[in-house]
Order: sequence, then C-alpha cells, then structure tokens
Amino acid sequence: KGKGKDKGKGKGKKGKGKGKGKGKFKGKGKGEDGEGGDKDGEKKEGEEGGAEGEAKEKSGVGSIVSAQREARQREEGRFSPIVSAQRDARMRFEKDVLDRIQGRWVDETDSNTTYVVEGNVCSVSSGDGGRGFRNRLSVYGVEMCWDARRFWHYLNLQELYAAGDNVEKLEWNPAKDSPPTQQIVWLKAPPLPEGEEEAKEEDEAKEEEAKEGGEEPAAAAEAS
Repeated sequence: KGKGKDKGKGKGKKGKGKGKGKGKFKGKGKGEDGEGGDKDGEKKEGEEGGAEGEAKEKSGVGSIVSAQREARQREEGRFSPIVSAQRDARMRFEKDVLDRIQGRWVDETDSNTTYVVEGNVCSVSSGDGGRGFRNRLSVYGVEMCWDARRFWHYLNLQELYAAGDNVEKLEWNPAKDSPPTQQIVWLKAPPLPEGEEEAKEEDEAKEEEAKEGGEEPAAAAEAS
C-alpha cells in the first residue's frame, strides 16, 4: 500500500507540471510576439510613408530649382561678355566682306547672267528673260556663304583680301556639305546706265508683285 501511494502522487504531480508549463509558455509567447510584431509593422509603414512623401516633395522642389537655375544660366550666357564679343566680331567680319563685294557682277562663263549685291542680298538674273532669284549672303562659322537654296558656296576669302580695295574677281567654291555643284566666278561689271537701271528696278518690282499674286513672272510679262 505505501509504495502504491508514493508512485501515484509522483506521477500526478509530474503530469500537472508538464501541462501548466506548456500552456502558459506557449500562450504568453505567441501573444506577445504577435502584438509586438503588429506594432513594429505599423511603425515601419508609417516611417516609410513619411520618408517617401518627403523624398517626393524634395525632388519636386529640386527639379523646379534646377530648371530655374538652367534658365538663368542661359539668360546670363546670352549677355555674357564672351558671347557678346563673339557676336560683335562675327558682325564686323560679315560687314567687312559685304562692303567689299557690293555692286554689280557678271558670270565669268555666261555674260548674260548677272549678280547684284545690295546689303546681304544677291539678286541673280539672266538676260534671256527667265525668272530672277534673290539669295542671302551671310557668315557661316568663319566662311562667307552664298546660299542659293539648291546649293551653297563659300567665298574664297584669301583671294578677296589679296586683291585689297580693288576687287575685280570673286571665286565662289562649293561648300563641302553642299549638293553637287561647281565653282562660280564673278567678274566686276560696270553699273547700268541710269535709264536701264530704272527699267530694271521696274521689272523687278513687277516680278515681286507677280510672286505675291501667285503669278509666274514670265506670264506677267506676256500679260503686260
């Protein structure tokens, strides 16, 4: 009998201890971990959302400031001493060349084709009564360019300056990036007599009116 009671009590205590210990430990552990994990998750999400909003706000302000800075730099560049000096030098160079080639010229290979330079405009006309053209003469980089639209030429500046103040001949060489064309040489021509000059100006005025009215110059001449 005595041995039986001791064995029963010992087993009972061991069973209770095991049951309580496991229940309390597992219940508390899971509950605390779960609550703690949710709170940390909420904090992290809030922190990340706030940081992202601040980053977007900063990036928006930064892009505006950057754009304003670039616009200010472009505006300052337009009026900077270096840019102004370069522009003035180009204008002086262009004026110097244009002053040397003003007047009336005739084509070396076709005496019926004439070129009249007034300012920076070259009026091209042929003696056969064909349509005339007005082309622009302007500086392109370090070259004086004759832009005939279909092709363009660069003036031989070395020959021009070598002639000094008495320029009798102009060599226009094809530009390297121009469509296929050939060298054109102008020879100095005497100005037209006063009567012929007035008649020529009237013809040019009629051509301009015909162009504005959508009528070809040749058709206008026949109608008159």
